[in-house]
Amino acid sequence: MPIHGQARASGMRALWMPMLLPGLVASALLFAPATALAARPLTMEQSVALALEHSPRLIDGQAEAASARSRWDAASRLFQSNPQLQASVGPRFRDEPDTLELNVGLSQQLELFGQRAAREDAARAASAASHARLESLKVELAAEVRESFGRALAADRALRLAEDASALAEEGRKTAEARFKEGAANQIEVNLARVELGRAQREKVRATQRRTQALAELKLLVGLDPGEDLTLEGELQVTAVPLPDTSMLVEQASRQRQDVIAARAEWEAAQAEVRFANRDALPRPSLGVSYGREENDTIIQGTLNLDLPLFNRNQAERGTSSARERQARQRLAVTERFVRTEVELAVNRYRLAQASAEAFSADVLTALQENLDLVTEAYRAGKVDALQLLIIRREAIEGRRDYIDALEELNAARAQLLRALGTLR
Repeated sequence: MPIHGQARASGMRALWMPMLLPGLVASALLFAPATALAARPLTMEQSVALALEHSPRLIDGQAEAASARSRWDAASRLFQSNPQLQASVGPRFRDEPDTLELNVGLSQQLELFGQRAAREDAARAASAASHARLESLKVELAAEVRESFGRALAADRALRLAEDASALAEEGRKTAEARFKEGAANQIEVNLARVELGRAQREKVRATQRRTQALAELKLLVGLDPGEDLTLEGELQVTAVPLPDTSMLVEQASRQRQDVIAARAEWEAAQAEVRFANRDALPRPSLGVSYGREENDTIIQGTLNLDLPLFNRNQAERGTSSARERQARQRLAVTERFVRTEVELAVNRYRLAQASAEAFSADVLTALQENLDLVTEAYRAGKVDALQLLIIRREAIEGRRDYIDALEELNAARAQLLRALGTLR
C-alpha cells in the first residue's frame, strides 16, 4: 500500500476507535461467561423477604383473599338485585274506533328484614378469615425459610470442617510415611493414616452433597434460579433469647396466631350465615311505579309485589348454615387447643436446644483445639503413637461437628417457636 494510503487508513482507525470502544466493552460484558459473575450474597432476612415476594405457595392464598374481598364489596351494595322493567302495548278492539293502550312499570326488590346486614356480616367475616389464612401461610413460609437457611449455614460450616479434617488427615499421612522412612513408625501406622485420610475424604464428599442439597432447597423456597450461585452471609446464633413464662406465650399466641384469627372469623361468618338464612325466609317486597295510557287517559300507579313464604321457607339453607356454624365452632375449639400444645412443645424444644448449645462453651471448644494441636506436635516428635493421635483427632472433629449440630438445632427450634407464636420475626 502506498504511504499516503497507510496514513489515511491509520487516520480512519484513529477516528473510529473511540466510537467503537464502548460498544466492544459492552459486548464483552454481555457475552462474558456466567461463571465470571459474582455470587449473590444472601442473609436470612433477605431470604425470608424473597420468599414472601416470589414463593408460588402464596398464589392460592392471595387469590382467595382477593376473591373474598370482592364478595364483601358485592355484599355491601344497597341493592342486591337490578330493577325490573315491565312494558306492554297493544290495541283495544271494540265497536267504536280502536285505541292503543300502553303500560310501563318499574320495580325494585327491597330487603327490609335484615337480610342485607346479615349478608354483609358474613362476607366481611369470610374476607377476614381469608386474609388471616394468607398471613398464616406467610408465617409458616418464613419459619420454613429460616430453618432451611440455618440448615444451609450448618452444611456450609460442616463442609469447612470436613475440609480441615481432610487437610489434617493428609498431613498425618505424610507424617506417618516420613516416620516410616526414618524407622520411627511401622507399616500399621502408615495404613491407619491412609485409612483415616480415606474416611476424611469420604466425609468431605458427603458434606459437599449435603451443602448442595441444602442450597437447592433454600433456592426452591425463596424462588431463585437453581443455577444461581449464592453466598450465605451471617452465622448461626449462639446467644439465645430468654423466654417468659409458657402461659404468657400461650396467651400471646392465642391473640396473634393467624390460624386462630381465621377460625374465629370463620365462626363469625357461619353465625352471620345462620342469621341470613333465617331472614332470607321472610318476604322480599318489590316496590315500583307504573305508567299507562288507556282511552286517551293517563294512569300512574304505585305497585307492590310480595312473595308469600308458604311452601319454601328456606329450610335447606337454614339447616346447612346451622351445620356449618357447629363445624366452625368446633374447629375453633380444636385450633385453640392445638395452639396451646404447639407452643408448649416449641418452648420445650427451644429451651433444650439452648441448653445443648450453651454446653459448648468457649472453654470447651478451645480445649478441643488445644488437644488437637498438642497431640499433632507430640506425634511428630514421636511422643504419642498413631492410635492416640487418631482418637484425640476424632474427638476434636466430632466435638466441633456436634457443636454445629447444636447450633442448627437451636436455629430450627427458634424458627418453630416463631411459627408457634404466629410472628414473622
